[in-house]
Amino acid sequence: MITQANLAKSWDIDPGRVCRMVKAGMPLTSEAEANRWRIANQKKPSRTLPILPTSENAPQASEATDSESLKSENSLGRLIRAKRAELVSYSLVARASRDGSPVAMRAAISGWGEAKKRASEAEMEHARYEETTRQTIRMDEVREFITTWFGAIRNLMDAMPSSLSARANPSDPECAKVAIQEGVDQIFVTIQKAEGAFK
Repeated sequence: MITQANLAKSWDIDPGRVCRMVKAGMPLTSEAEANRWRIANQKKPSRTLPILPTSENAPQASEATDSESLKSENSLGRLIRAKRAELVSYSLVARASRDGSPVAMRAAISGWGEAKKRASEAEMEHARYEETTRQTIRMDEVREFITTWFGAIRNLMDAMPSSLSARANPSDPECAKVAIQEGVDQIFVTIQKAEGAFK
């Protein structure tokens, strides 16, 4: 014999649920017998209900785009399909958890793990595709571009007060140099404020 409390603890479910199973005819002769009864009498999931609830807030325009992308055989189509499969498999885990079926839960978790792996592989494939087709640029390339070109612009701006002051005001080049330097400093302050806004 096995007690209802021991079964609830062993199966990690609510004792009230075990009590309802016993009332429905589950034997308490042994855990193995009780488990056989539980598997044989578990509720079958309804096939009429959708696996995922439909969102009322889903934009209609994106649905048409997604359906086109979903059918495509490129890396984006594979990524969208993999992400949807991951979402569906997670919903099956949530359903198995609500139903309290250990067999269904093990199968759902295994399927979810496989779906996450496939989604990760699809993400990497799509990232490689975007990089090779230059739809995205690696960060080290962006840094190199900024350092090369903006560094050259910075050097020109730093040299501007000295190089332009004599031509701007031949009678008082020092006054022109100070005025030009103030303008250049103001440009650098504006750039620094803009950089701070993106952090």
